[in-house]
Amino acid sequence: MQTVLHGFQRCLRPGIQIFLALTLLVGLLGAFSSVQSASAAVPIPVFAITAVEKDNLVTIKTTDFPANRTFVVRMGTYGTLGIGGIEVGTTFSGTGGTFTATYSIPAALKGSARIAIRLDATSGGYYSYNWFWNAPATPSPVITYTGIPTFAISAVVKDDTVTIKTNNFPADRTFEVRMGAYGTLGVGGTWVATTASGVGGTFTATYSIPAALKGLSRIAIRLDSTTGGFYSYNWFWNN
Repeated sequence: MQTVLHGFQRCLRPGIQIFLALTLLVGLLGAFSSVQSASAAVPIPVFAITAVEKDNLVTIKTTDFPANRTFVVRMGTYGTLGIGGIEVGTTFSGTGGTFTATYSIPAALKGSARIAIRLDATSGGYYSYNWFWNAPATPSPVITYTGIPTFAISAVVKDDTVTIKTNNFPADRTFEVRMGAYGTLGVGGTWVATTASGVGGTFTATYSIPAALKGLSRIAIRLDSTTGGFYSYNWFWNN
């Protein structure tokens, strides 16, 4: 193939050769740029529960929400992360960042001790979830931790293990670790382990790649805290 290409080039005028070379260069630079942008850090939208009126209303306060997005708000039973829950309203994020919003608790969930709440953007793939005690006397505590937990992939043994290094993780939390197909963000993935964050901040951990995912070229990995609504996700090349 290489010999044929060189022979083809000898048949072209110098100007056309230069044009083809520039076109190839631009294509390569574009591909490199796409790879670089895929690894750029993106803020993760989170929200805290700030007030609850039992069987009536819940108020949230957001952090790092994207601008100009419409979010569908759902509530469901505790432990579901709000997935497939009852739609209770929509919220427009406006300039994004931090804002407050209040939603009515649906009739089907009144009387529940704990309720999951979730916001899903209608475009862009953004989402965030939390839960609250359905009682003003024992409201879900406002999250005072201000960092955003993230983690990087530091090592991979193909079809065997992946090692991560965390940053800004909250202290004294237990995280459930799941892996799934690339593009799922790890939501609903295969459970692989639990990890205690200890003093929080930065730590490393290694997890086994589940049998069902072996052979995939890319794998999503996700950590969800069992309390507090913290989560973080990433993906890695399985090689």
